[in-house]
Amino acid sequence: MLKKLILIPALTALLLTSGTAMSAMDHGSHGRKGGDKGGTCRKLKISHVEPADKSKLKPEGQFTFWVSGVNDLDWVEATAKKLPVKLTHKLVTDYYLFTGTLPAELKGSAARINMSINSKKCPTKKGVLYFIDRD
Repeated sequence: MLKKLILIPALTALLLTSGTAMSAMDHGSHGRKGGDKGGTCRKLKISHVEPADKSKLKPEGQFTFWVSGVNDLDWVEATAKKLPVKLTHKLVTDYYLFTGTLPAELKGSAARINMSINSKKCPTKKGVLYFIDRD
């Protein structure tokens, strides 16, 4: 009888301890799959698009956007109605400032500008809609 009294609390303590250990081990993953992929993908950003969405632009007008976390600048591209947009860039502290010029063919219409970072692991996209004057 004495052995049963000692055995029950010992087994209970063992079960509680193993449950706590399993929770602690699971806590380190934070729900991410695939190693550090989530951290790398969060670093790739397209932001600060100017002028703002639904603004009016002149034909061959310019817009700008920031790109951060990119390793290869050839990954960055922009299109307007599936036409390539000419991009230039310059490094500004911890991001690149890209300037795009609308294709000359786009006049008197609306065009969605799609900006993208074509990274194999973490492709990133952003888009804005511009209304383009006739002249």
